[in-house]
Amino acid sequence: MFKTSAIITKVENYKENHLLISVFSSEYGKKSLIVFGGKSKKKNTDFVKGLISEIEFNKENSCLNSSLIQSYNWFLFDKYRLKVIDYICFLINKLLFLEDRQSEILNTYQRLLISMNNNSNYLIDLIQLELEILKSSGYQPDLSDSVIKKVLGDGFSINRNSYDELLNYLKNNQDLQKVFSNFMEKVISRVLNNLNINLPFNRSEIIQKN
Repeated sequence: MFKTSAIITKVENYKENHLLISVFSSEYGKKSLIVFGGKSKKKNTDFVKGLISEIEFNKENSCLNSSLIQSYNWFLFDKYRLKVIDYICFLINKLLFLEDRQSEILNTYQRLLISMNNNSNYLIDLIQLELEILKSSGYQPDLSDSVIKKVLGDGFSINRNSYDELLNYLKNNQDLQKVFSNFMEKVISRVLNNLNINLPFNRSEIIQKN
């Protein structure tokens, strides 16, 4: 038996009374698991796209148990925050496959959910999560000092592609967050286009009211 903290990124019906779920964890990467009896009222609420849960599964890829770690207020979310969930789960499903024990994706995603649950500005958390996903998938963008100056102007210098340094600089300036978010939209679009992957909706739809 295996146990890991994971993001549930996809939930599909499987045969008559079961579910097929996709989960991502830093320990095991992307896994497709069968939840036998998953459509039952008792189990159905445990398997919702976007939840962070502790997942137990066996070598036959059957999900044996799920314990909630972090939920989100889907019944209170506007359509933009709901699309954030769809967007992040889509990126993870399409770009992440292998384990990455150094990954901060789960922690960053949890902070994003908390920000959205609290109705706080979530743009900086979204940007950080996108950067973490690109880093883990091998599509890390060039964040050299010259590139950052082209995006944000001459008021900031960055050393050695430091995400922390950049994010700290952006944290208290929502105008610059929006500028850098536009840059990230182009980066994500270029990565997906190169892989012949079509995003089902425009990224700007998830930050319109942020």
